[in-house]
Amino acid sequence: MMKEPIASSINPCVLPGLCNLFSIALFLYSMKPSILLLGILFQQAAWAQSDRVAGVLAQLPAGNQTQLQTAMGEVGKLNEEGLLALAAGLNTPGDHTQTEYALGGYTAYASNRSADRMKSSMAYQKALKQATTPEAKAFLIAQLQMVGKEEAVATLASFLADNRLADPAARALVKINTPSARQALLKALKTAQEPAQLYLIEAIGKTRTGEAVPVLTQLAQNGSDHAKKLALYALANIGNPGSGALLARAAADRQYRFEASNATASYLLWIKRVGEAGHTATAEKAARALVEAASQSSQQATRLAAEQLIIPLTKDLTANLQRLNHPSYTEAQRLVLLQKSMAVARTPQQRQEILREVGSLRQYAALSYAASFLNHPVLRKPAAEAVAQIALAEPHFNNLEVREWLQKSLPYLSQPATLEKHLAGLPQLFTLTEAEKQEGFKVLFDGSDLEQWTGNKEDYVIKDQNLVIEPTGKGQGNLYTKDEYADFIFRFDFQLTPGANNGLGIRAPLEGDAAYTGMELQILDNTADQYKNLQPYQYHGSVYGIIPAKREGMKPVGEWNTEEVTVRGTRVKVVLNGVTILDGDVAEASQNGTPDHKEHPGLKRTSGHIGFLGHGSVVRFRNIRVKAL
Repeated sequence: MMKEPIASSINPCVLPGLCNLFSIALFLYSMKPSILLLGILFQQAAWAQSDRVAGVLAQLPAGNQTQLQTAMGEVGKLNEEGLLALAAGLNTPGDHTQTEYALGGYTAYASNRSADRMKSSMAYQKALKQATTPEAKAFLIAQLQMVGKEEAVATLASFLADNRLADPAARALVKINTPSARQALLKALKTAQEPAQLYLIEAIGKTRTGEAVPVLTQLAQNGSDHAKKLALYALANIGNPGSGALLARAAADRQYRFEASNATASYLLWIKRVGEAGHTATAEKAARALVEAASQSSQQATRLAAEQLIIPLTKDLTANLQRLNHPSYTEAQRLVLLQKSMAVARTPQQRQEILREVGSLRQYAALSYAASFLNHPVLRKPAAEAVAQIALAEPHFNNLEVREWLQKSLPYLSQPATLEKHLAGLPQLFTLTEAEKQEGFKVLFDGSDLEQWTGNKEDYVIKDQNLVIEPTGKGQGNLYTKDEYADFIFRFDFQLTPGANNGLGIRAPLEGDAAYTGMELQILDNTADQYKNLQPYQYHGSVYGIIPAKREGMKPVGEWNTEEVTVRGTRVKVVLNGVTILDGDVAEASQNGTPDHKEHPGLKRTSGHIGFLGHGSVVRFRNIRVKAL
């Protein structure tokens, strides 16, 4: 559920003559790109000296985005002295938030405009010479990271020996990444001491400066533990073939484990970079040796990672597939490797062969992966055969999603009768499994009626055996269980439409806003553009306003999802498609006040109705069952 924001009440007429200016700032703040105007307000005394500023102000408040951009273009015509006067505010005692907003906003504006970019770069370099505190210097260097180019290299290089400022200066030079920027980093590294040295090693690794290999090699052998770790990474990312022996020894010293030094991870990265550079024979030889060494050291994760590096390096798919059948690999690992093989397969024949291998697996994930190719014009036949092969071998794979895949596969099978018989013999859905019956679950919706529900039965309707909300008018109104539940496990499937917004009310009364009078768990299309700026506690699975859920586990819009909600006392757990996205205590989360700063009396309720909460979107539900605890 999405709530409307509450408008702030602000008196703009704090001082005479500032009403218009304050309204300008508020309007531009509401238009997002221009929070920098708050800084303009703060620095009015410096800018009022310019006739051009007066001309800009005369154009405001802007009536739309186009007018706003025009006004900002006029601001961009201020000379360097205007920017320097603004930057001087960083040297004064007190809060510099507004000044930083102003400069940061202008930096973002100038970064995509050539003349403004150069002007701001030169102004910031001059301001750095006048800056009196490390904080001011670090902020100005961060601005140069956005607008600086070749003209800023010398200025930035002057800070590389400064332990406080080497980090932002090095990051800015990485962004510039010209030959002179890379040379400046290398020159500084040769004499730098920690901690500045560490920032430089990391920066050089990111720029992949080949000339740094000798210095990095020395550091990887003789530096501090931190320097060795970063030097190994830098050498790996540069990908010089000559660094292989050193990186291989470092990984061997750690028994090919993934641990704090990252030696094994660095060696894997080196193999990847060498292969990308065209040294495929060297990379493949190293990867095969690593597979063998990791196997002997019982480091299966390292072996799997190395195996994935071999796949794109060799053109012999048959040999690859034979290797993937090694008994030491689990079916889950084989599926990962087959998916990697599919990603680099070069011909339809190779892809068909990979799908046949997928069909030999006995995992639900393999069934789902094979089904993902049922719409492919070339691969749907081998995909259908793989789907049938897995489903027939694992008859317990039975839900509406599986039934849809099997129905979709039938037309592409040379002998569909066996699968048709299998389909006909599957237990009916909308009934409980034997395990659920023994555990005490009951069906709340069987696809035929809403006898166990009360509330909005005008917008919540039965269609194709699904419970569907098809909003008429605003589409508000909720559908609740007739019974109340205290502690319970609630299971259901749902299918979202683009931008869908719904909610699951728990321990709710039949009146009032369930998000506050009870609790609401979000049901939301997290991927929709209109929801990109929500608070963390507003995304799918969250206890609205109280506990944020992880944004994981959701299938693409249009596919069916399975969710399980467990409520015990004040603890709520949400599992989405097998992934636990929330497990928290509402009492603990609200003991110092609710995160959304709203009143939530429903948190104290110990029982209530379970309901679907309509917010004007089409959402489908099925397989709804509950167990009272």
